[in-house]
Amino acid sequence: MTARVATPAEFVEEAEGCFGRAANAAGLHTRTFELGGHRIRMQFAGTRLLDQMTRALAHCVSTEGPAELRVLFFDTESTRTPMAPPAWSPEQYTGGGQISGFHNERVETSYQVGWDVFQCLDRERGVAVYWTPSWRVLPWWEASFPLRVILHWWLRDTQLQPVHAAAVGNADGGVLIAGPCGAGKSTTALSCLGSRLKYAGDDYSLVRVAPQPYVHCLYNTAKLDPEGLSRFPHLARRVANRDRLDREKAMLFLNESLPEALIGGFPVRAVMVPEVTGRRDTALEPAAQSLAMLALAPTTTKHLPSERARTVGKLVRLTKSAACYRLLAGTDLAQIPAALTNLVERLNGEALGR
Repeated sequence: MTARVATPAEFVEEAEGCFGRAANAAGLHTRTFELGGHRIRMQFAGTRLLDQMTRALAHCVSTEGPAELRVLFFDTESTRTPMAPPAWSPEQYTGGGQISGFHNERVETSYQVGWDVFQCLDRERGVAVYWTPSWRVLPWWEASFPLRVILHWWLRDTQLQPVHAAAVGNADGGVLIAGPCGAGKSTTALSCLGSRLKYAGDDYSLVRVAPQPYVHCLYNTAKLDPEGLSRFPHLARRVANRDRLDREKAMLFLNESLPEALIGGFPVRAVMVPEVTGRRDTALEPAAQSLAMLALAPTTTKHLPSERARTVGKLVRLTKSAACYRLLAGTDLAQIPAALTNLVERLNGEALGR
């Protein structure tokens, strides 16, 4: 079947028109957030996607005012409003989500086959659209990092970059905790709850890479697999999806359950790469910049479609400006925050001349 003819920019306008009809049918709901110093307006047709897409951002709520980007959310089932028919063929779908041949310098498009999530961004007009055929089939993990792909696209020409890393620290500075899925990022970050270090993320963080690295708390979520949750039994009652742990990771929204643990952001002093040793005691050792890049770049560029070269360039700037350490994590979890606190306070003292 031959795809109908429409340019990427024309398709975004069509998608925006579909959202308008959906909002007329189901009602318009608006939330505004400040993310990394930028005001983003999220508009919803109906309420089915509203909680799923805003709960992780609740700590970043902003007062009403001019927004630099509008993101329009709707699903077909609850609004009874279809999306515009595709202007591309099924052969153009890629494993990373990007629609091959249907994007350009101005417009980005993505469709995750199997997840049934379509996203597009028109940089020139400052508008993005997020659509799924049904709110019921939205992958559970989308609620933990809403806007991840759209922010990646929109921040392309800035010094900001969403990165696959956790972050803990205090107002003077802290560390990014990087590594592939299962490396121990969540365990390391969550072990710091209740310590002198505050929490700025467990899976994805927003980092300004220059002139000096700075991390913003982008999402207030934490995710743990069953084994990880067993290490933190005191957090079990705070799990938001306790009835779905047979098919989902345990998810916590710390803005609701532990708001005092959160911090809005801090300077990045080091990239920490955890390694589970199986031994009781925790140790730290300096490591090369290359280890930080290997911990940050592969998963960040895999999760975020397009602009891989630009993303890698930003990560190079980040890792050149921050130290790198290997965290040899022991089974005595109490030693992890103690070791990180000592390191963070030493690095902050050196950076601030104390």
